[in-house]
Amino acid sequence: MAVKTERLNLRLTPAQDAVLRRAAEARGESASDYVLRHAVEAAEMDLADRRVFMVDDAAWSELQALVSAPPRLPPQMAKLLSSSSVLEGT
Repeated sequence: MAVKTERLNLRLTPAQDAVLRRAAEARGESASDYVLRHAVEAAEMDLADRRVFMVDDAAWSELQALVSAPPRLPPQMAKLLSSSSVLEGT
């Protein structure tokens, strides 16, 4: 597990604080762990939902080369795909 060295301070209303603490208690977590877990999950979802990505020319060229290249199958995968299926019979 990574060592936690960074801090993030939040200001909240008493009502917000109370609901977060109740929810954390219901989950058996500290308020900090509860808020951190949910904040990271939300951030990961926001990043995954991005539709536009900005890259420099070198990264764009590398991406184009990767998607233009023929697919490379590992030898084991090629063997598996070329053998008959157990569902096809013999």
